[in-house]
Amino acid sequence: MAVEKSLTVRDYLEPRYAAAAGSRLAGAARKSLASFQDMLKNQAPKPDESAVAGLRISEYLKNPVLKTQTSRPPRVPAVSNSTAVGPRSMETQEEAETTQRTRKVESERAAQVQGARRLSRTSLQEFRAENATGHPVEKSIQQAAAKYNLSPELIRSVIRAESNFQAEAVSPAGAKGLMQLMPETAKELGVTNPFDIQQNIDGGARYLRQMLDRFGGDLKRALAAYNAGPGAVEQYNGDVPFSETRQYVQRVLRYAGLRA
Repeated sequence: MAVEKSLTVRDYLEPRYAAAAGSRLAGAARKSLASFQDMLKNQAPKPDESAVAGLRISEYLKNPVLKTQTSRPPRVPAVSNSTAVGPRSMETQEEAETTQRTRKVESERAAQVQGARRLSRTSLQEFRAENATGHPVEKSIQQAAAKYNLSPELIRSVIRAESNFQAEAVSPAGAKGLMQLMPETAKELGVTNPFDIQQNIDGGARYLRQMLDRFGGDLKRALAAYNAGPGAVEQYNGDVPFSETRQYVQRVLRYAGLRA
C-alpha cells in the first residue's frame, strides 16, 4: 500500500514529481498548479500601481535577479570662500602660523649673527687694546722698531708672513720662532733662544735693518734677502727668480699696506 506524503515546494510547482506520492496527491498538485497559473493569467498589471508597489510576482519570476541600482555619489558640500569657518580656513590659519614661526626663527638667527659680529668686533678691539698696553709680542715689536728705526707695522707684517704669530713655529728648513730665524743667523745675531719672544723679535728686526742698509734702503730687495739670503739678491741683481721669494715679498708688502 502506497504511503501518502505531504507535498513539497518542488511537488507543488512541478506535479510530475508528486506522482510517486499517489494519485490523490498528484491530482491535488495538478489542481493547485492550474489554479496558480490561472491566477497569474488573470492578474493584469496596472501602470499606476507598478510604479508604487514595484514588481509583481509574474515579473519577479521572469526576472528574479534585480539590477543593482547605481549608487549616487555623496554630496560634497560647496567650499566656502569665507575664511571664518571650514577646512580652507584651517589651512589658511596653519599657513599663517607657519609663516610667523619661520619669520620668528629667521629673526632670532639674524639677531644671533649680529650679536656674534658685535662680540667678534669687541673681542678684536680688546685684543688690540691688550696688545697696545703690554702684550709680550706687541711690546717686543715696539721696542725693536724704536731700537732699529723700523716701522712697527713692517715688523708685524714680517712676523705674520713668517709664522702667523706662532712663537713655537719651526719650518721644514729649520727656521724657528716668530720671525723664523735660521740657527746660523740666530747665532750671528746673538740669539740664544729663538723661541724667546723678545730675543727672536729683536734678532729678526736687527737682521731686517742690516738688509735694508746693505741694499740702500730698497725694501723689496731687503725682504727678498730676508727670505732667500743676500747672496741670491746680489747674484740676480735684485731680481730673484724664485716664485716663493716673489710671493713672500708681495705678501709682506700687502700686509703692511704698501704697494707691491
